Amino acid sequence: MGEHENNLIELPLRIIEILEDICIQVVDIRGCTIYYSKGCEKIEQYKREDILGKNICETYRIDENTELNADNSVILGVLQTGKPVINKVMRFITLKGKLVNVVTSAYPIFSNNKLLGAIAVFKDLSQIIEMSSAITQLQDDLLSLRKIQSKNGTQFHFDDIIGSSAVIKSTIALAKKISVCSSSILIVGATGTGKELFAQSIHNYGPVSNGPFVAINCSSIPETLLESILFGITKGAFTGANDTIGLFEQAKDGTLFLDELNSTSLAFQASLLRVLETNKIRKVGGNKEIAVNGRIISATNINPVEAIRKNQLRLDLYYRLSAVTLEIPTLSMRLDDLDELVTSFIKTSNKIMRKNIHGISDEVIIILKNFNWPGNIRQLKHCIDYAMNMTERDDLLITPKHLPKYIVNDSNTKGTHRVLKYNSLKETLEEVEREIIMEEIKNNNGNFSRAAKKLRISRQNLQYRLKVLNILDYNYNTADA
Repeated sequence: MGEHENNLIELPLRIIEILEDICIQVVDIRGCTIYYSKGCEKIEQYKREDILGKNICETYRIDENTELNADNSVILGVLQTGKPVINKVMRFITLKGKLVNVVTSAYPIFSNNKLLGAIAVFKDLSQIIEMSSAITQLQDDLLSLRKIQSKNGTQFHFDDIIGSSAVIKSTIALAKKISVCSSSILIVGATGTGKELFAQSIHNYGPVSNGPFVAINCSSIPETLLESILFGITKGAFTGANDTIGLFEQAKDGTLFLDELNSTSLAFQASLLRVLETNKIRKVGGNKEIAVNGRIISATNINPVEAIRKNQLRLDLYYRLSAVTLEIPTLSMRLDDLDELVTSFIKTSNKIMRKNIHGISDEVIIILKNFNWPGNIRQLKHCIDYAMNMTERDDLLITPKHLPKYIVNDSNTKGTHRVLKYNSLKETLEEVEREIIMEEIKNNNGNFSRAAKKLRISRQNLQYRLKVLNILDYNYNTADA
């Protein structure tokens, strides 16, 4: 091999030596270390000469009494199976007594289909776990503050859910029914539909309402911190670590709400499944099992069947959770509630901004009812908040010029031009409704049952609207024939 080729091989190694956060260890087929980066020295506090040429079983152990083997060592496991191991959290002790927490990936090294050794790349978790401890303390402080503000850390009850549409009423009725049972609950709802509002309401309506309500959005927490925050940390898990109580223990005699559960890894979901089955947890760095009794309410922001298909949700966990399931309707499914929601948001903003907005204009009503609201109620609230900020002190109504431009541009505003033609809001809305119904009947070749299903109303209600709106004089008894 020429000098040029040698330089190309040595260059990556020189770069690795410069970047002390990159930790790489290479072993041969016997498990003896043949390369040990400067980053490894920093984490494990070994000198390179203490490691090179030695078998890893001579230099590490899992705890005071347990030696490394293929079952508990990523590198030895790769040498035994010839298969890579990705992102496994490891906790071990060096012979010098240094406790090390790392996340490790190890890969086999082949030449001509012959296994020659393995390379391990790992990252120190100690600082991350310290951060987890700090976050847990902040969670404690926040929970204490919320308990001062409200007895159990909640803000919402069922009476706070705005809307009188049939779909929201039936959802509330079902939520009240399942509130009194002790089973874990799975809430399914798109982003912005109000999953935590329902979770808090279920807690306050149920038998554990006097206990704490503890919530966490799983998608906002790094995977490496999630178990530490939920399960807690044992003293000595890393240098300077003290015992911390996880959210499972904080939710004692109350409710733990895990939002966006489908954003977690399948490995974490396996740990959660075990908690649900045993009602016990094990702190990070600890061996003792701790009994927990808090009720678990979890939530997904996509359909669970789709989450399972995308490998975002374990099937066995879904079976465990889906015995009691609550589906939250999207805003597009409950547009009859839009007026009440807007009125409530304006009322709240008037108090905060010291304005005197009475409502929204006819044009705005049509724009809002024709927008598809992918962000649901949260998006609607942000829209109204934006509009309130755009109004002047003397304005009494929110008009289209106050709305976010994307709402106006993206909305299907076929009815907005008719405001100039008709004298009243009632006539305008009836004309828009007439066009929508006639178009849906046409799309379904005159089949009223299919048209009603698409419109999410009953066939009888569709027939009634046809009469009220003076639409074509169909033979109602034969139209579906």
